[in-house]
Amino acid sequence: MTNSQKIITQLQSKYGTAVSGKYEAIRFQYYDYVRMPANSTTNRLTFFSNPIGAVDPTSGLAKTLEETNIRRSGELDERFAIMQVRTSIDVLPMARQGSTVSAVTTAVVQGMTPTMQVLRNLNFQGVLSVNFGQKNFIQIEQPFQTCPPGYGPSIRTLSANGASQSITTYPPVSQFVSQSVDPRDVYVMDPAIFVEKGQTFGATIDFYMNNMVSLPAFSGSVAAKMNVNIGVILDGYVIRPVQ
Repeated sequence: MTNSQKIITQLQSKYGTAVSGKYEAIRFQYYDYVRMPANSTTNRLTFFSNPIGAVDPTSGLAKTLEETNIRRSGELDERFAIMQVRTSIDVLPMARQGSTVSAVTTAVVQGMTPTMQVLRNLNFQGVLSVNFGQKNFIQIEQPFQTCPPGYGPSIRTLSANGASQSITTYPPVSQFVSQSVDPRDVYVMDPAIFVEKGQTFGATIDFYMNNMVSLPAFSGSVAAKMNVNIGVILDGYVIRPVQ
């Protein structure tokens, strides 16, 4: 350490906002959502490689804080202890669907059954791997079943057709799929994995038996496919200097 660095360290310990030598653990999550490809042409989803502002390769849109809180590709900003691993399958709200799908006024309760059936199959596929440096630390088979989000609403919609709407033209949803929202079902890391600040890492979900599922057309009359995001959430504690 140079003399200037020593002086700066002394000033920071005396006048800075942090208490030198003392640390605290704060609950935190690192998360990343990627757009699910519409067709089964891929056997891998890659996470934490496109930080805020980078373009999602499938959606073509720049990522915001709603989709990731990674600020540098494949790197953590702070010391982090991983306590839980979660995954999430999110059918985006109708306002964020393509114009063809969002134009269907009854889309919320009708026409989603084919998509739900495919997402059910997705729950039984894939292997989640998390690597730090060149070493694999986490490998979980069927992660959408094993590592549910453990939070959020669980909604079941029942629709009734009016006299002017035939059940053939507007079939109601017959299947609605969601992961467990019970916090007791989350995947707990025991013991926790401690990761140093700046450590390079990455996560993938690989589909070994065949390519991942292919999203179907929204309905018989609407050929467009729904927008679905797949997320990986590392839940735990960041280690920060006491303020």
